[in-house]
Amino acid sequence: MSQVDEVRMAADIVKIVGDYVKLRKAGANFVGLCPFHQEKTPSFAVHPTKQIFHCFGCGVGGDVFKFVMLIDNLTFPEALRRVAEKAGVRLREREFDETADANARERTALHKIHDIAAKFYASQLGATAEGRAARAYLADRGVSDEIVGRFLLGYAPSDGQALTRRLLDSGFETEILEKSGLVLRDSAGRRHFDRFRRRIMFPIARESGKVVAFGGRALGDEQPKYMNSPETAIYAKSRVLYHLDRAGPAIRKLDYAILVEGYMDCIAVVTAGVENVVASCGTSLTESQTRLLSRYSRRAVVNYDPDSAGVAATERSLNLLLEEGFEAKVLALPGGLDPDSFIRRQGASSYRELLAAAPTYLDYLTERAAARHDLSRPEGKVAAANAVMPYLVRVPNPMLRGELTNRLAERLRLDERLLREELRRAAAEGRRELHVQEGREAVRATPAEKKLLRAFFESEELADEFLPQLVESGDCVGQPSENVFKELWEMRQRGEKLDAARAESWPNEEIQRLIYESLFAPGAVPDRQQVLESLRALRRKKVESELNRLQDAIRAAEREKDSAKMAALLGAKAKLDKEFKAVNLGPKKLAQGQTK
Repeated sequence: MSQVDEVRMAADIVKIVGDYVKLRKAGANFVGLCPFHQEKTPSFAVHPTKQIFHCFGCGVGGDVFKFVMLIDNLTFPEALRRVAEKAGVRLREREFDETADANARERTALHKIHDIAAKFYASQLGATAEGRAARAYLADRGVSDEIVGRFLLGYAPSDGQALTRRLLDSGFETEILEKSGLVLRDSAGRRHFDRFRRRIMFPIARESGKVVAFGGRALGDEQPKYMNSPETAIYAKSRVLYHLDRAGPAIRKLDYAILVEGYMDCIAVVTAGVENVVASCGTSLTESQTRLLSRYSRRAVVNYDPDSAGVAATERSLNLLLEEGFEAKVLALPGGLDPDSFIRRQGASSYRELLAAAPTYLDYLTERAAARHDLSRPEGKVAAANAVMPYLVRVPNPMLRGELTNRLAERLRLDERLLREELRRAAAEGRRELHVQEGREAVRATPAEKKLLRAFFESEELADEFLPQLVESGDCVGQPSENVFKELWEMRQRGEKLDAARAESWPNEEIQRLIYESLFAPGAVPDRQQVLESLRALRRKKVESELNRLQDAIRAAEREKDSAKMAALLGAKAKLDKEFKAVNLGPKKLAQGQTK
């Protein structure tokens, strides 16, 4: 039996695929969301008996080796090694010679170089005076020995050739050292030296746990403050998430991930007892990183810095997360603090409390837009809607997109049908900007108005009895239904029937909608008693509004010390107070007042 067959037989494809894809049992097979294309309904299947996988959506399929090659971008020899490690099979080098593949040989060497470098940097924290100073710096930042060990933190000494000498002594040629990105050559081409010097070192690992790069933080005032490894044959920064190798199981268990910006932010959150956190390795979140994260969960809390750069990064990340079908929340910490600073100042429990209460991305964006625009003016509402709607365009699920649009319309008190229609047009045209027209606010009629409309359309007797008094009293003035009641009264004066079918002839779509909503309201048709109660509710609303207006005028007169004006206003208020008490006496008193 060849080693390939031996590894294939020992490997459990369900377990290996399950490390990347959230699977559930479905009959004899296991299914999940395909990691190779975006989808909302699982079409990716794993057959445990035949040890194969297949996606009915994009058509990709194969055995366990093919899966690992595709998911980790590996050659076949590398995938064989990876599967063998997972299956606990020891490969015999004579039968499997990686030298047959130059690319695989180079990648293997680069992995070994980074493994040696990680151990070298870690050893430096306590080996020298400057290393101990670096460890003291980490201690001041609240980093314990346990966390240092977990994250394999280290120190790059100021001696510019310490790592270079260690790697040369390990038998590596300068050519492969240069390809690793950890060793540089001077302009003359005669001298090699370390890329990282006098820096706290953060090893960056792939989700498999293998170190593929480093991030280094300068001690003192050296610039840049943070320096990262260049891209190599084993490292593409846009495809790696810091700490995912250890956070993966917690993300799957809790079914959400926390996204932070920096290495220290990530470490601080773990120190606070929160394991499911990853960082984007000194770069803005990328499409590849988003897809990588989706293998573990499609729920995320974005916890970037609250400064202008962090806010911009948050908004860019939300766009990517929404397009990938994530449920996203945003945690913006108070006081302008990043996660590391907040946890050190306010404590772990305070962070966990805020994390648990993190608002949805829609609430976060809407409140930010509301704070920047005057929602008391139609133009301000439209501007706020236009600030949020481009994010809704990116939501791939149409039902969810419609529900979120309704929530936005309710918060801004705009017509949700108008927003949905503009959202549909923008999606169809591929636009990221929306053009919500000004002056189209939603008709927000009260239950009392709707009851009266339904009663009048259903009973001309009630309409003839109460419509004249309702219009003449002015109780409907300023209400969404004002023009409807006036038109219905004029129709009755002309001897016309109140036919609901004629609602389509009304020029205002919002009024049409109000009529239909009233007629299709659940429950029995309002009777005379309910009509009286609804009329009383409208009058109470009118009197309350006038009392509020008078109270504002009285305060203004007080400030102006205008005694004559004050006396007139107080007299008017006393009269309104009596009327307000009369309104509250009940429908009988109201009916008497209307028939005088």
